[in-house]
Amino acid sequence: MRMPDLVRRVVRRLRPAPAPAGTAPRATVRPLEPVPARQPFPPGKYLYAVNAIPRNYAGRSASILAKARIFADQAGVESTLVTFLHSSELADIEHGLAERGVIGDKVRFVCLHDYYPDDTVYSGPDISYPLEEPGMSWVKDPDHEIYRFFDGDGVYRFYKRYDHAGRLIVRDFFNPNRGRTLREEFRLNGTLRRRVHMDLHYNLPRQEIHYRADQSPSFNVWWVIDPRTQQRSVERVTVFDADGRPAEVHDSLDPINHLCLDRLIGDDQAFLMCEDRYLDRGLLNYANPRAKTIYVLHNAHLKEPYDDPREIRPGYRPVLEARDRVDAVVFLTATQRAEAEAKYGRADSFKVIPHAASPAVPDPGVVRDPLLVIMMARLEHQKQVDHAIRAFAIVAKRVPGARLEIYGRGPDQAMLRDLIADLGLTKRVKLMGFTRQPELAYQRASLCLLTSRFEGLGMIVQEAMTYGCPVVSYDLRYGPADMITDGVDGFLVPYGDRTAMGERVSALLTDPPLLERASRAAERRAHDFSEAVFADRWSALFNELAAAENEPG
Repeated sequence: MRMPDLVRRVVRRLRPAPAPAGTAPRATVRPLEPVPARQPFPPGKYLYAVNAIPRNYAGRSASILAKARIFADQAGVESTLVTFLHSSELADIEHGLAERGVIGDKVRFVCLHDYYPDDTVYSGPDISYPLEEPGMSWVKDPDHEIYRFFDGDGVYRFYKRYDHAGRLIVRDFFNPNRGRTLREEFRLNGTLRRRVHMDLHYNLPRQEIHYRADQSPSFNVWWVIDPRTQQRSVERVTVFDADGRPAEVHDSLDPINHLCLDRLIGDDQAFLMCEDRYLDRGLLNYANPRAKTIYVLHNAHLKEPYDDPREIRPGYRPVLEARDRVDAVVFLTATQRAEAEAKYGRADSFKVIPHAASPAVPDPGVVRDPLLVIMMARLEHQKQVDHAIRAFAIVAKRVPGARLEIYGRGPDQAMLRDLIADLGLTKRVKLMGFTRQPELAYQRASLCLLTSRFEGLGMIVQEAMTYGCPVVSYDLRYGPADMITDGVDGFLVPYGDRTAMGERVSALLTDPPLLERASRAAERRAHDFSEAVFADRWSALFNELAAAENEPG
């Protein structure tokens, strides 16, 4: 073994377990309000404000797409997902999701900045970009229309992504150190939509220029990057006149975003659901009498170690501190609302609407494995997948034949693979990669694990319950304790206690009658999170906000 590997592994073994968190007494919880009677959704535009929709999306994006689908299925409502970060890939992503049946004809995607005023036209023919490049050779990604080009000396020079119809939508250029220097994004007619000059150290935008239809610049954005957090923020925005000369300078994108929102909303009533904390500050400054803005909190609002309601994560402060002047703040659990109220006091704007569990569509050919445990998680810091692996080392010693399958991808994959090998679990614990069919895994497994540092709800609890797969979870903030009745339809262990997790799983796998009772109870509990109930709660909120708009004064 190489010395750096040996040192790294020794350090990993000696690193102490994190101090238990999330175990402080919860604030007094107001019960979740009774399910209201179904009302028709009020007329208007239903908009979802997001930074972006990635191709390989997970938790939050999955919940947003599910909400739009449920609104369509339950009430015939049309939804528009509005991305604030520009992307020429958005139309192709939308096409792919539609082909897979993830979204229907009542859901559409738009880039906010496509609503920036532009009265110019491009009068030339459509521009096409041939694949071949003189003096270059390429290799194609096996799963996507992505091509990487190398020069005659074998140096990687640039990257092209084509859409489903064979149109070039993105081109990236690299220096010999594989630093991305420039990104170009194209409209479907081949004209330039945006050009982004990259920071060579952080691989993040430093300067981006947006172009009108006639290819003249419309506005320019300068970004600064925090070297500690690697988060970027706007330094300056320069707006160009019709002749391409600088006409206005702003210190944020708010004026442009607000103008685009006004044009998108038009004269209609709109319900604007802000799904991303990076957008809060700009939307809190947005004033449009036709728009009701709803801030949806998808994650825990407490600072690490997530057990002191007085300590609020910086990204959540703006909207919580503005609670008395916003239309609504939606929490996913009554416990999280209670802890926000413990800090800020009771607020009429604080609402609770848990996510919905999609109805089970079991495969009759799938048989449950009494010794199989699964985990659905991104392989990254928040999910603490290493806790599950270390806990399963206890299970492996006590339960012959027990296996753990972990579904997901992420930056911790190599570290987790090494950990599995270090613990001698290569035959008992498998990293399965990303799956598009999690329901098959829930049907096959007897238990599902959740070891996150924090969550907003923990959708995998609902998903697993729907398929009769009980969850063994840390008692973390937030979600599991709001959905699981410990020992009945699932199981809670103290946060961070890997030994307790391993012992509980071992006991359950050796008690088939208890597992069977918990499986049936989990399926019954999942009905409380049905799509119909979800639509009823959202419809009631939209109608409440619409009625407030029409009240005298």
